[in-house]
Amino acid sequence: MANHESYGQSGFVPGYMSNPGQQPTPGQQPTPEQYRSAVVAMPSSAQLGGPEILPWVRFPFYPTAPWYSTNPNVGYQVRFYSCGLSSTDADFVVGAETNRPVAFDIPVRVIAINGAAFATEPDLAALLITEQNMNLLYKVRVEYSSNDKLHTAARFASTVVGTMRNPGELGGHGYNVDQGATLLVGITPLVPEIDIDIVFVCLEIRGPRNFTMQRG
Repeated sequence: MANHESYGQSGFVPGYMSNPGQQPTPGQQPTPEQYRSAVVAMPSSAQLGGPEILPWVRFPFYPTAPWYSTNPNVGYQVRFYSCGLSSTDADFVVGAETNRPVAFDIPVRVIAINGAAFATEPDLAALLITEQNMNLLYKVRVEYSSNDKLHTAARFASTVVGTMRNPGELGGHGYNVDQGATLLVGITPLVPEIDIDIVFVCLEIRGPRNFTMQRG
């Protein structure tokens, strides 16, 4: 008879067989894949530690340090993806969010997000909009095409974006965007007559899966 057990951290323990259609034959040692089942309750921070004597290690969060492939056929280049909202756009409404999609044709790591606002009306320009306060004139949030939210809510842009002089680094390994995905940028202008630009500083990942090498 097949051993109806599920694979746990310390070996095989009594439990539910998640895929009974692939039961091992009598005398065959079952594999973890044959007895893997979903865990409904999310693990706590303590449970996420490694199995070794040292369950956690420390790494700097800033500056952002993206992963680089060890495959010699994978290359990288920097590209700036962007979107914007102009006071002349039909969907420009003070205090209301306007969405702008940013599409990615190949995989990237988002390293930083920069933003800027410029007064298009002379009276507003007299308010002395500067690099230090321009990102207080609008709110911003970013959402992945899978509904995964980079920002859980729209906040003053100065809290989540930077400038090219002082980039708004994401920290850690950056934010991974897969090929064909879209980032939805929600922009909420707080004053009239301004133009707003949002720029994603990205590391593009190019390899044998997104280009073809001709060999003759």
